[in-house]
Amino acid sequence: MKKHIFFIALLSLALGLKAQTFQFTHEGNVINDTIFLHLDAEGGDRTDYFNITNLSTSNKEVRIYMEKLSMATGSELLMCVPPNCSADTISAASITLLPNIPFTEFDFLYFYENDMPSVIKVNLINPVIDPIEVIQSFIVVYKNLNASIAKPTKPINKITSLEVYPNPANYNTTINYTLSSNYSSGKIIIRNMIGKEVKSISINGGSSAKQVVSTSDLPNGIYFYSIVGDGQTLSTKKLIVKH
Repeated sequence: MKKHIFFIALLSLALGLKAQTFQFTHEGNVINDTIFLHLDAEGGDRTDYFNITNLSTSNKEVRIYMEKLSMATGSELLMCVPPNCSADTISAASITLLPNIPFTEFDFLYFYENDMPSVIKVNLINPVIDPIEVIQSFIVVYKNLNASIAKPTKPINKITSLEVYPNPANYNTTINYTLSSNYSSGKIIIRNMIGKEVKSISINGGSSAKQVVSTSDLPNGIYFYSIVGDGQTLSTKKLIVKH
């Protein structure tokens, strides 16, 4: 573990020596060199939305290149940049970053079986990828931020499930869910690619049911549906709408 922390510190120092042409943020907080994202001991998934702001006075053309420096066993990371989400390490298309206008369509979808750490380096590179030229970077560390804190009083064997069909959906889809009785209330939330909530359905703790949701009013594209218990996102999965 000490070697792991030392490795992250060296990377952060190297990143800090470069001129900052771009600003990275997560949930409104500026990422200096490294961001730590929490994992639950029992495993799960999480979606994180990152904004990129071009601090210069001219347009910048870039691609995003993710380096999986250290991945926990059983984990999977998808990078979502228009036009798709995939396990590819370099974004399929280049991105035009306008001066001082945040680019909000970049996110990570991370699936994990335990709270062992994973380390990813996110690089902005020139659009021509042969050879790869890194412009600016930051590090993402997935780990259990509460590992040294007493375990929560709620039981960890919370039974939740979340599935949708059909997927892709045309005019409607059915969400099949179970929310453990450990939670007093919950929601089913559907968000678009930039994290904006487009639909929200209230559900009760200790319930297991099917909910038909109209997708006729949603444009074609990729969405993410989540089950939330007592304000905590428990599971997030991908929904494709195709009319």
